[in-house]
Amino acid sequence: MSVSSQNLGASNTRNQTASVETDRRMQVISLMIIAAMALPIILFPESAKTTINALFKWMTNSFDFAFLGIGLGALIFLLTLAFSRHGNIKLSADKNAEAEFSKGAWGAMVFLAGIASGLLLWGGTEWGYHYAWTPFGIEAKTTEMYTVAQGYGIFHWGPTAWALYCVPTIAISYIYYVRQKHIYKVSESCRGALGGLVDGPLGTIINYTFIFGVLGAAATSLGLGTPMISNALAEVLGVNAGIYMDMSVILICTAIFSVSSGLGLSQGIKRLSTFSTLLTLAIVAYVFVVGPTKFILGLGMDSLGYMVENYIKMSTWTDSVEKSGFPQAWTVFYWAWWVAYAPFMGMFVTRISRGRTIREVIFGMLVYGSAGCAIFYIVLGGYGINLQMEGILPMSELVNTKGVAVAIIELFKTLPASGLVLIALAASGIVLLATTFDSAAYVMACATTKELGEGQEPERSNRLFWCFAIAILPLTLMFLGGLKSMQTASVLVGLPVMVILVLMMITTSKYIKEDNA
Repeated sequence: MSVSSQNLGASNTRNQTASVETDRRMQVISLMIIAAMALPIILFPESAKTTINALFKWMTNSFDFAFLGIGLGALIFLLTLAFSRHGNIKLSADKNAEAEFSKGAWGAMVFLAGIASGLLLWGGTEWGYHYAWTPFGIEAKTTEMYTVAQGYGIFHWGPTAWALYCVPTIAISYIYYVRQKHIYKVSESCRGALGGLVDGPLGTIINYTFIFGVLGAAATSLGLGTPMISNALAEVLGVNAGIYMDMSVILICTAIFSVSSGLGLSQGIKRLSTFSTLLTLAIVAYVFVVGPTKFILGLGMDSLGYMVENYIKMSTWTDSVEKSGFPQAWTVFYWAWWVAYAPFMGMFVTRISRGRTIREVIFGMLVYGSAGCAIFYIVLGGYGINLQMEGILPMSELVNTKGVAVAIIELFKTLPASGLVLIALAASGIVLLATTFDSAAYVMACATTKELGEGQEPERSNRLFWCFAIAILPLTLMFLGGLKSMQTASVLVGLPVMVILVLMMITTSKYIKEDNA
């Protein structure tokens, strides 16, 4: 995974010769907004939790059709664009420019920024929830549900999720590279639909909504990944997992991504992503080889077949008659989560996509992302299902009574040389988490830079500022027990961001037609 030396040299030259100015006002206001959001959670944790959960239930039940619609609509929009003649448009002012990063390096950074350590956690455990709480009125805890549950997990981390990430990527990339508007503001990608309104209060609201979404996304990744890492370390060290172990994990992650962010995109994030990819894939490969390989492959084929056969049904099912609540608790929640993440992913992938065509970016995100997630679900999920079927470990019961963090550690403990596997799992989880935080800090630094030319990077002080700003809030909330509320609150951002995605699709279509009539 190497970067073109010529492009990297040119990038470094530009970085040294061009000045980059940080928007200090936006930094300060961002922190004020974050503090205002976090303060009620800190002061009134129980009331905040009750209120946020009620709002979340109202949102997923009232707008389930909208979230399902935006997911399917985004996928159709992107496929239509990719297969059209406009798919050949190169994301660069120089039509002969080569891609800044190799396909492997680009794919690793895209994949790891989007999934964090959550994929390791959910890949082996999500089926356990679906096995006990079923879709489409299927009887619970039957052999049929192993295939259905696995298929649903692959669906939740499949093409629709990556399409939601890809919409803002194409919108921001087109404006930045083709139209040469070198401003990293989400509002700018809505200008085609809103016109001059993006220069007023509405544009400001859009930009700060994005910032809260990034902080919430970071808190969500932290809330999912930290317990798994803590439990793995506690098992290896022979101590009890707890708040201090969790905080130690966060501080280690902060140190890693602060160093990486200080080094920059090519020397920091790229190398961290490469290491994360190799270590994580090594864990999955080990499970595949020492586990029931034939069963894993067979169930994987069955699950993929079920997912493909029922893709439209899964994408549109609200269960308005039976009202089981399954699609709202799972699919709508996932889509809201992906939507909240989407502008962050769009801005990050824009920064690393110079020189690629629209078609390459679309298919790269949809294929790399979906295939990578499917591999994790097929291998880890298949291994977990086999453990339950053989009576070795009651995985579904563990998931539903002890939680996913405990269940995934118990799964890895059944492997040969489990101690080494748990050490690798903890290391992988820490680096995966650090990679996501690193990407988030980088994007926040881009967003708080007044103008950023192609190949330029935000000021190092700005990047490091966001490294610590991103870590402080989750640390505080975790210590006070309010991180779960922050996670749920971040998903609530999905509602206004969903509207932003629609505006982005309108803007992209309008600009491409104007420029390529």
